[in-house]
Amino acid sequence: MIEEIFRQQKIRAPSAPRWGFGASKLLKACPDTHLSLEQVDFDMPRILVFGSGSVGVLYGFLLHKAGAHMVCVCRSNYHIARLHGFTIESTVFGKHSFKPAIVRSVEEAVSLDNHPFDFVLVCTKAISTSQASVATALLPAMTSDSTSLVIIQNGLGVEKEFARLSFPGAIISGVTYSPTSQIAPGVYSHSETQRLAIGCYPAAEHSKHKDRLSSLSALLKAGGSNVTICEDIQIERWKKLIGNTTWNPICALSRCRDLELLNTSSLATGFVRKAMQEVVAVAAASGYAAAITEEVIDVQLLRSSAREWPGVEPSMMADMLVSNRMEVEAIIGKVVMIAKALDVDTPRLETMYVLLSGLDWSLQAQK
Repeated sequence: MIEEIFRQQKIRAPSAPRWGFGASKLLKACPDTHLSLEQVDFDMPRILVFGSGSVGVLYGFLLHKAGAHMVCVCRSNYHIARLHGFTIESTVFGKHSFKPAIVRSVEEAVSLDNHPFDFVLVCTKAISTSQASVATALLPAMTSDSTSLVIIQNGLGVEKEFARLSFPGAIISGVTYSPTSQIAPGVYSHSETQRLAIGCYPAAEHSKHKDRLSSLSALLKAGGSNVTICEDIQIERWKKLIGNTTWNPICALSRCRDLELLNTSSLATGFVRKAMQEVVAVAAASGYAAAITEEVIDVQLLRSSAREWPGVEPSMMADMLVSNRMEVEAIIGKVVMIAKALDVDTPRLETMYVLLSGLDWSLQAQK
């Protein structure tokens, strides 16, 4: 098992092995292998993170913990990260600090080593007006078929701008549940859970790139991550949208966390449920009726009602409070447009989409 992982990742034999901790972790994540630690003298994968915010830092930490050589592209947090690295305060993993290589651009990251990256993680916000520029910025790092692109973003259709550039390697799409926020410069709070579902984009490429998926999964598991490989990752995107397409706009527009909102009115739970039912109806019309059912709604509502007061602050609410751009199109706009194309009635989602688009515009106009 692990021998195949090494072959597929095209990992190099190092001049000065830096395995140690990372090797033992990876071997433990691959219990079927017959290799011993002494028999392994391969270098660990090189991984680039583009978007070193909450999600990027969390997965950068997990990959660093597995022993991977990490390079992070930073912009606004460049100086803090270069001096002090990152700190994760997690209820799941504990408190840890790590110092990856910090660069300002993809070009600088590529210049550090003449070997290609094994994986390039995109963990930026899925802002419709910037997806194309993010994809273009990655071009210098995506010249080898041994480099796989890993897109960990919210919403629907986030892979399309990257796919248009026809990178030679695999495109892996990721859906994460990992509540993480920055609480101080370079310091991030992570709580509740960490789950990542990964699959090829498009789904038809699954068989072709399943070894790359296995490689990434094994590496993340070596760092302690909860990872699932999916043959059709869009199922997981729709499942997450049941909560994201509803709670994100609702909390941003109301300025209430999820549990706060549920306690403001006797109509609140019913409104949220009906909005979630609209997402399920769109998913069903899109061909996912068997996988996306109302049972997921019950799970989402139970999860929110069981939280400690005052509940969770979704990413859109956090962005709204500091006047950052919100992921309007990826999280709710795409769902509304698909609903219209398929003639599915979504009055609540349409209303929230219009209001949220207006709020996003006004926040940027005030800057």
